[in-house]
Amino acid sequence: MFVKIIVIGNSGSGKTWLAAKLAKTDNISVIHLDELFWEPGGFDKKRSKETVLQLVKQSKANYSWIVEGVFGELAELYMDQADFLIWLDVGWDICKKRLIQRGSESKRHMAREQSEEGLRKLVEWALHYYDRNDLRSHAGHKNLFKRFPRKKFYIQSVSEVNRIAECGLQYTEKTNL
Repeated sequence: MFVKIIVIGNSGSGKTWLAAKLAKTDNISVIHLDELFWEPGGFDKKRSKETVLQLVKQSKANYSWIVEGVFGELAELYMDQADFLIWLDVGWDICKKRLIQRGSESKRHMAREQSEEGLRKLVEWALHYYDRNDLRSHAGHKNLFKRFPRKKFYIQSVSEVNRIAECGLQYTEKTNL
């Protein structure tokens, strides 16, 4: 099966976890927007816009993919080819707990270094998901969700995320949330 999926949401909402589960279930490659946006090795040095656009172009050439991340401006570049859009809008309390847990379990996320200061800044930045108005915010993700012309799913609970993860694409194909 060839399928292209975008998963967006706040930091800590479960995007990376869900993408990995769906990819394993349906044997699809995952494109982490963090890996396109940041230079290798950490979360402190941005790639050039030209490099990011080239990486997006290369990754879109694959027959199937799952794109996941908070970077709405990058997710938007995949919308013309995507079959599904999944917006994980779980509450801030869950996102914060997961971000802090991620920091206490390891200083690495997605094979990248995450310093204590970097984690503190990430939690502070993620807290303002509901206040900002860029494409990395709640308002920005809502805008992308409204404009997406194909099958889309608005997920607000961990139980719904878990059900999609358990059932794979069969769940999303049969259920309109």
